Amino acid sequence: MATFKTHNAISVGTVTIPVDLATSSPEIVYEDHLITGTVTLAGIMQIVAGGTPTAGQKVRIYWDANLTVPALTGVTVFGVLAIPSEILKATNFIIECFYDGSAWIVSVLEEASAPFELGEIDTPDIADDAITNAKLANITRGSIKVGGASDAPTDLDAKTSGQILVGDGTDVVSVAVSGDLSLASTGAATIPAGTVTPLKSSAGVNQRQFTVQLEGDSASKIGAIKYPMCLPNGGSCTVNAIYATVKQVPATDTFTVVAKNNASTLMTGSQIDITTALLLGNVVTVTPTANNTFTNSGATEFITLETSKTTPEACIVDITICYTITA
Repeated sequence: MATFKTHNAISVGTVTIPVDLATSSPEIVYEDHLITGTVTLAGIMQIVAGGTPTAGQKVRIYWDANLTVPALTGVTVFGVLAIPSEILKATNFIIECFYDGSAWIVSVLEEASAPFELGEIDTPDIADDAITNAKLANITRGSIKVGGASDAPTDLDAKTSGQILVGDGTDVVSVAVSGDLSLASTGAATIPAGTVTPLKSSAGVNQRQFTVQLEGDSASKIGAIKYPMCLPNGGSCTVNAIYATVKQVPATDTFTVVAKNNASTLMTGSQIDITTALLLGNVVTVTPTANNTFTNSGATEFITLETSKTTPEACIVDITICYTITA
């Protein structure tokens, strides 16, 4: 099927149809043209040839315009034909134009078919960017076109306040934001207070520690000392490492530290021995493997650090308790 150039009918003035490649650029010279639109003539609508035609050149004008033709108005074609008003009032006709080398010969085929019938327009017949929004079927405000079942175009309602468009693996859908985040229609996202729990934080945020200093220089400082495990209500944690940094080395015998849970049960693998062979600044590390969990069920739980030494004497150790919040 031929490619058509579409022109809008005007109430008065000139509609130019390019016929000369040398002077029409960037316009394209078409053989077939379509006049469309609905207007009331206010004078003479002149269809003129733009440029110099060549002998044997043809121009075919398909008329699909709806005109109201008052007195003293009309349409002329290529300066040689005034179309009778009774023909102009018809919906469809064809104007044949032929250049014989010296003049245009113009004739009207009355009651001719429109240039195409329903279903005859193929993709190559439509110029790029030729379909404007005005030519699209109306869709509900706030909706967008998406591919639907069987790849058919579908209108998706995308205007629900605070909802977002997501792909579900098959379709694009409009869904409400759920979970720990709320979204306003302004685009502002809000995280409600109390929704970011330790488990939902990054791994580094879940790691906690505290340090206490223990001394063995007198009998009153040797024994069991309890320290609170600071956890949010309902939270729990696991002690996964204990570090002992030597601040003053014992001179006579070993200074021993063990850790116990809230029930005073020894944590497996928690014993630390600060021997006389260690040096200032040495670090002794142990990793408890059992009886090393704590839970805040409305009451604070405590870790017990129990020290022992045969001979009380100057000896100082910094104990760092490392734990991971698990809930």
